[in-house]
Amino acid sequence: MTYGIDGPFVPRLATNVDDSAISFPISSASAFYIVGHVNFDHGPYLVTFTPPPDLGPALTYQYNGSSRWVGLNTLKFLATGLNRTRTYQVRVINLSNLYYDQSQIVIIDTPP
Repeated sequence: MTYGIDGPFVPRLATNVDDSAISFPISSASAFYIVGHVNFDHGPYLVTFTPPPDLGPALTYQYNGSSRWVGLNTLKFLATGLNRTRTYQVRVINLSNLYYDQSQIVIIDTPP
């Protein structure tokens, strides 16, 4: 999906279906963040971050992508202090019939 008729054209993954989700693993990372858009027709979403079992329980955070103005490529989630030798699971769930979208997942790795 792209944004706008005359541009800017920003590729993104978007949904306005309640309870739709995307899941992905994160590995070889010290940190990562999700970038997407905010706007008046965007709504609440959950991010569940699951470390390996020996590192602790899953953590769930609720956010809202609603804004009075369009915000392209806005930070939507950030996780730091990860163990780069372990794999984490991330699940994002749209909580309404409003939009959730993301345009990038950026993984940051630091040398051991």
